[in-house]
Amino acid sequence: MSNIAALCKLASDCLDLGQIKQAKELFVNAMELDSNCIEAHRGLARIADQAGDFLTSAGHYEQLTLLQPMEAQNFTQLGTVYNHLGERTKAVDVLRKAIQRDKRSAEAYFQLGLAEWKRKQSQQAISAYREAARLNPKMAEAHQQIANIYLESSNVPMAILSFKKALEVRPDFELAREGLQKAEAANQQNKQAMNPFGRLVDPDSYQRRATAELARGLTEAERYDDRQQVKAIAEEIERLAKASLEFLWQKLEPSILELQRTMAEGSKAQISLADVAEKYQAAVDQWNEYRKLLKRKVLELRAHEELINAPEVKL
Repeated sequence: MSNIAALCKLASDCLDLGQIKQAKELFVNAMELDSNCIEAHRGLARIADQAGDFLTSAGHYEQLTLLQPMEAQNFTQLGTVYNHLGERTKAVDVLRKAIQRDKRSAEAYFQLGLAEWKRKQSQQAISAYREAARLNPKMAEAHQQIANIYLESSNVPMAILSFKKALEVRPDFELAREGLQKAEAANQQNKQAMNPFGRLVDPDSYQRRATAELARGLTEAERYDDRQQVKAIAEEIERLAKASLEFLWQKLEPSILELQRTMAEGSKAQISLADVAEKYQAAVDQWNEYRKLLKRKVLELRAHEELINAPEVKL
């Protein structure tokens, strides 16, 4: 084991034992020997996180994204730190990079939801939280956050449903229970306000009709901008789909046929099998790039889904 590895191992052991000062000194010593030591950066970032020194931890996580550009967790952790620092736009950027590298990271989607909510992008936040809950069915916090967004926008019926979902996942979730009580109290007040003099009004029916109107707290200008973004993404998806199909028929299929023909001819082939296989692999790689781009654009489209027609809810 090298000196650097030994220092990092000893530092990690100290950190696990709660010996923060000793761990920090050892990680710093390792950094002095190698400024790009991944374990030292990760350890110092962890120490800074525990101390609430998010500026310091951000610096280490930023370095980790450069040293390990394909490691999704580095981007997720950096996005989490940016959220702590209130750097919401930066958080969204790096968390989307995390998701590109690991589309099954519930934590990345959860942090993205938080960043979008704080940027007043409520629908994008709801979409991200829903994906987090889908990927991790035990993540009750995602349902609670969705409920908070609905409650903030006065969509009380949807807030109640989401708080109840959080409690289904975790019955002892006190924050969700408190939120549900608050939402149910608000719902009762709304019913009384709609029929204050006992007139022949059905508050439940009125509430269901109002649900769609309360689904989003956006201005008409914001709705228009949202529709334009969705339109632009849809047009890009259409363009990529057409280009990928054209590539499939003009490049990928011929390369497959050529590979099959060369393999059948064996030693009689006029071109070597290696050359044909290399050409085929290049075509497959290009096809996979088209697929990745399409998936990325579909993800963006899902992030802009609208709840214009909210489901009818009877409470």
